[in-house]
Amino acid sequence: MKTAAPRLIASLVAGLATALILYGVFLSDGRPFPYHNRVPDAELAFKMIPLELLIGLLIGWLVYGLFGRRQAAAPRRDIQERMVYRFAHRRGGAFTLPELETQSPLSAEQARQVVEKLLEAGRLSREGETYRLS
Repeated sequence: MKTAAPRLIASLVAGLATALILYGVFLSDGRPFPYHNRVPDAELAFKMIPLELLIGLLIGWLVYGLFGRRQAAAPRRDIQERMVYRFAHRRGGAFTLPELETQSPLSAEQARQVVEKLLEAGRLSREGETYRLS
């Protein structure tokens, strides 16, 4: 089971970094350093803390959503089919279902589903317990 800790940490770092950068921008009036004879505008930077935190929160939420979308996505069927093709080519075009289940990254259920799908599409043929590429 995947935990949400890396996702949460990444979003917190992104949000806090954004807020800190915005604080620096407001402190220096958006002008690049060095500002030798100018006094930093601490009052403006302090007044803008709610805006800085709001933008940081939005960036953190965006990172959280983008990072989690990939984790929550279902495995793509074409990638699983490619795994079966590669496995079959390494075996000379023929394999058995137990071999595929144990010697490939696919789980037993995924292997069965992909093999059934490829059989229906006519890309595999079955000869007893052995499957061959068509």
